[in-house]
Formats: sequence, C-alpha cells, structure tokens
Amino acid sequence: MKRETVDVLVVGAGIAGVRATKTLLDNGHRVALVTKTQLASGSSFYPLKASLGTQVTNGKEDVAVFLKDIDVMSRGMHQEEIAKVYVNEIESAVNEYETIGIDATPLSGVRKACFAEHQRRIYLLKDWNKIRKNMREILEEYPWLTLHEKTTVFSLYKQDGRIVGAVMLDQNNDYIYVETKAVILATGGFGNIYKHNLNPVDVDGSGHILALGAGASLVNMEFIQFIPGMTQPKYKTLFGEHTLNYCLDVVDENNQSLFSESQLTEKEIKDILAIRSTHGPFTHTLDSRTFDILMMKSIVKHNNENGLRLLFDTALYENKTEFYTTYLDWLKERDIDLVKDPIKISPFAHASNGGVCIDVNGQTEVEGLYAIGELSANVEGANRLGGNSTGASMVFGKRAANHCHHYIGHTSQYSVTDQSVLEHIHDVLRNNVSNKSKRLLDDTKLNQIISEIKELLWYHANVVRNEQDLMAVLDRLHALTHQINPEVFLEHKQLRKLYLKANNYLQLGEVLIQAMLMRKESRGAHYREDYPHEDPMYAKPIVIHQRTGKLAFHFENNEVEGE
Repeated sequence: MKRETVDVLVVGAGIAGVRATKTLLDNGHRVALVTKTQLASGSSFYPLKASLGTQVTNGKEDVAVFLKDIDVMSRGMHQEEIAKVYVNEIESAVNEYETIGIDATPLSGVRKACFAEHQRRIYLLKDWNKIRKNMREILEEYPWLTLHEKTTVFSLYKQDGRIVGAVMLDQNNDYIYVETKAVILATGGFGNIYKHNLNPVDVDGSGHILALGAGASLVNMEFIQFIPGMTQPKYKTLFGEHTLNYCLDVVDENNQSLFSESQLTEKEIKDILAIRSTHGPFTHTLDSRTFDILMMKSIVKHNNENGLRLLFDTALYENKTEFYTTYLDWLKERDIDLVKDPIKISPFAHASNGGVCIDVNGQTEVEGLYAIGELSANVEGANRLGGNSTGASMVFGKRAANHCHHYIGHTSQYSVTDQSVLEHIHDVLRNNVSNKSKRLLDDTKLNQIISEIKELLWYHANVVRNEQDLMAVLDRLHALTHQINPEVFLEHKQLRKLYLKANNYLQLGEVLIQAMLMRKESRGAHYREDYPHEDPMYAKPIVIHQRTGKLAFHFENNEVEGE
C-alpha cells in the first residue's frame, strides 16, 4: 500500500480548494491536494457561459441591506453568523482573486444579482483556460505540495474522535493511505446525481458521503437549484434567463403554448416572464414559479425530456448592453442564434443550497474536518443569491485554512498500520451497504444502477414533487441497494471507483428523498404539489446525520430514522 504523510489533505481543486491550499502553503504546511479529474476543476471551471460573477457590497452602508437581501430570500433557512462574516469580508476577498490566478473584472456600473432586491457591484470571472494555466503555475512554485490528479478519496480515518488520515484510490485504483492532521473537503455539490444537470461528472456528492461517514451533519439538502438549460441546439448549454424579456411564447412539440390551459391573461404571462428574466434558478418565492412548474409538469406528462421551444423577438439582438452582448456573443461562438435556431429548454439540476454543517471557520463538528465551497451549507438557505457562490469559496476557503493552520500547530500525527487501514476499508464497506445480494456485478450493471438513480431523481425529485412519487423513488432506491455487493469492490480492482459512485448515489439519493419528504410545504427552490404553500410550521432546517450505519433526520426536535 502506498503511503504519504502531510499536514493537511485538501479534497477538491476548484476555487475553494485552491484558495485553501494556497493559504496553507503560504504558511509553510505540507499539503496534498487531491482531485478526481485535474487541477482547476469542478463547477468553478464549468461555468457554462462566458463568465461567473461575484456580488460585492456597495460600501459599509450596504452591509445591513445585503444581509437583509440574504435573509429575505433564504426564507429562514440560512445561518446568520455565516452570512455576516461573508458580507463583511467579501470586498477584501475579491481583491485577493489574483493571488490564485484569477483576474476578476468589475462590471461597469451596478446591477441586481439573481434574487437580490438591491443593486451592487459585480466582479466577472472569465477566461477559464487562462485561469487554469495561472493556477498550475502558481502552485508549481511550492515543492511541499503534492498534487494527486485522477484520484478519489474512499473514506476518512478517525481516531479518538478526530481525523487522522484518509484512504484514496489513485488513477490505477490502488490504495493510498494519507496520514494527515486535518482534512479540508471542497468537493462541490451533487448535481450529477440528476440525469440532466449543468455540472461536470466529478460534481457527484462524494464529499457529502465522506462527511456523513466521518460523523459530520448535513442540512438543507432538499433545497436544490434547478435552472433552465438548453436541450437543443446544443445540449447542456446554460440558458440566459434575461433573454426571456424578448420571449414571445413557449411551445411544445405540437406548437401548443405552455400557457394555453393556464387561464392566465396575456398581461399576466408577460409579467411572469419579466420576473422570470431576473433570476436563473427556480424559486417558489416569486410569482414567476408558474413558468417552471408548468414546464416540468408538461415534460413529465408527455415524457418529453427535450423540453419546450422558446420563440424570440428579433429585437433581442438590438440590445447592446454588456449583460446581453456578453452572453449572446458567447452563444455565437458556439454557433447558436436564439432567433434563428430552434431553442428548447428543460430544467437542469445546477447547484445545492445545502450541504455539510459548518461554523464561520468552515469547521464541522468533527475535530480536524473542514468543509468549504458548494459542499458546505454556508451563506445560502432556501434560495441562493447570485454571485455568492464564488465569493463564499474565497471567504471560507481562506478562513478554513487559517483556522486549520492554528489547529494543526498543536496537533500531532497519528500513525496506523497497513493492516489497520485494510480493516477500516472492510468496516466501511460493511457499514455502508446493507444488502442481501451475493452476486458480483460487472461495469455494465453498475452503470445501469447509476443511470436509473439519475433518471428517478430527475423525473420525481425535480422542481415539482409529491409524496407518492417520492415514496416510489425511495422504495426503488432501497431495492437497488440490495443489488450491489461489497465483494465487487474487494475482488475487482478495476471496478472500485464505479462501485463507490453507485454506492454513494444510493446513500445520497436516500438523503435527498427523505429530506424532501419531511418538508411538507413549498419553500424556495422547490414546489410540493400536495403542499403548495409555504408553512410557518416548517421554518426550520432539516439536519441529517448518521448513527450506527443508519440515517437520522432531525426537524424541530423530532427525529426519524432512515431504514
């Protein structure tokens, strides 16, 4: 077994992971940075449009206003102390983008970010290939950094209640045991568990399962952003919602209007589209919810994943403001014309508002374990304000690294034998899968299980949800759990990562469905057909943790054990 000793293991190489790594390296610590793909990866480097933005306060007088914007849209689901830290530190954080190779350009003037009620400054992040090159060059200057690309973390190793190591699978699926004083997880969200998503393949929720297995908790997992994405003319292209200002109609394959049976007036439809043009993700909080709900219901009713076609006014291309031209020019580079081409859209999973429970320093309740970036539940609640995700990666990436710096200063390394590591691997496999199957599976069957999970969640745990469908999905997930066997992992080295992904999806799928079932209301990023209104009774987050191999869901001082 390969072994390595470092001060800190950072898992994930997007903006949050690189920010934390650079801060630790500057403090002289030995760091191992691990990524499933390559350096500068994850959703940070899969923006699906010309740029990403970071929203910044308009001076000290805007701090209270910014916090109010977050509070209004979180619908009571965010952590106030984390939001306060973010709003107070975001301005200095954007000035430090350049330290990790990002040239953040301020947008001319001010504008409202997605869901924000007030205008503020926006910094644009673009030219991703250049940023990747810059980051690699910057990190190569540190000989005390070890970079593990195409490597997956299998599990975290604890002793006496604290993190002391991690088991990894390298690009050949061989074990690597990393002896470390602390672990910073920055693995991103879990959008790829949905069939149609706007994420790269490595955004698969693996960090959530690692954190749960180590004893950390999850919160707000049911609040998932779904954003319209193009299915045609080029699949998985992000749709710029602001163009809905020029949308004449939305029609199905029979050229029937999406609104034909809605009994809405022409003015009401126009008003809905105008509101919908101001935000990317779906939200139940605004009247624009009708657009997404009707779209998803139409897709499910006709089993038509191609979505619906948008008909645009030619005046769209006469708008020469920077916000429009940047997006339209980016589409032009991809040979897409919104007026001339048949543009079809469908709801795509994009970002998770919830995640691992942390404090203002990115600490979990497990000693030596930190979570940052989209993996963590930080600034967001039931809705996510645009421009906060990249900024939070900078703010809490630095804070977690600084706190970790002080933590490891008085923490010793803990050594374990190879035999102990192997026993740990067997224990994890036994605890994570309660199956009755003795069949060994090949890669085809494992891929079929993964594909079925992705389709189940996209159709029945999307924008529109109801108890009957959610329960059916949960039953099917339990049935699939009994089809896989740990012997696959142990006996077939080449299948280890695929088995791990299937197993993670089964666990994560149950987490998501159970949380969705418990939230018997419509709030923020989802709509419950059977509970169509926001209910003050449920104005509390759902916290999820693991006990003796079972999931426990905590809501308003009541607990429900997962089967």
